[in-house]
Amino acid sequence: MQTSQISAFLAIAELQSFSRAAERLHITQPAVSKRIQQLEVQMKTSLFDRIGKRSILTPSGEAFLPHAERILDELKVYQSSLTRLHDKPSGTLSLATSHHIGLHRLPQVLRNFRIEYPDVDLDLHFMDSEDACVAIANNELELAIVTLPENPEDKLNLEPVWIDVLQIVLAPDHPLTTSASINKHQLLEYPAILPSRGTFTRKIIDHYFATSKDRMKIILETNYLETIKVMVSANLGWSMLPVSMLDHSVVGRQLSGLDIKRSLGIVTRKNRTLSLSSSAMISMLRRVKTNT
Repeated sequence: MQTSQISAFLAIAELQSFSRAAERLHITQPAVSKRIQQLEVQMKTSLFDRIGKRSILTPSGEAFLPHAERILDELKVYQSSLTRLHDKPSGTLSLATSHHIGLHRLPQVLRNFRIEYPDVDLDLHFMDSEDACVAIANNELELAIVTLPENPEDKLNLEPVWIDVLQIVLAPDHPLTTSASINKHQLLEYPAILPSRGTFTRKIIDHYFATSKDRMKIILETNYLETIKVMVSANLGWSMLPVSMLDHSVVGRQLSGLDIKRSLGIVTRKNRTLSLSSSAMISMLRRVKTNT
């Protein structure tokens, strides 16, 4: 019996769906099905009934559920305590981060970490900040460095490290660059290239245009800020990006009446004992915060 099989079992039991469990675990649905099949063979019983689009625990599955939860929890406690037996951090540090933070904030931090802790292998997971927070809440990952949610789950600990100031961005030859400050009525006249729905920045934009969203000319939605920047620089539309990303290819402008900021930082799960490697990374990030 493998921990990957137990993790798949618990995810399906909670979500009642093989496909949604695959999304949570960041693997394919056939891989999830294979893990459950192997587990059912080992246990010589069926664990799920497929009823329509839902996957429901069988009586055997219900009986196994508390044992599976206990096995996984005890293994995590053991792994954490084992790591702390060493004088210095070692082993693998699984770390979730967004593409933007991974490209613009973390490279020097990761370089310094590798120099200071050569025995730690970094296992980076690039994902949307919202998905990373869910993974932390579900105990699937130990540490995330992402855009911090405005209304976090009670299970999460948040610690800001950086502040991102956001502005409307335009191509240098866009007609609106002649204005020092821009309002929504001006923006509605031009195409928009926006972050995907559900992201922090998109929520700000949707709230700002709450009474006129139907009039927005959205030509592209993506979570990749670098892609947005390139499309804006080609004068295909306006968007909103961190000021830290501005260069000669795009121009930033204030949005009339708004001073927009977002917090980037550390997400961990409450009441979870952190590994020595995670604690070392957090200490390094706190030094970065002190020096900024």
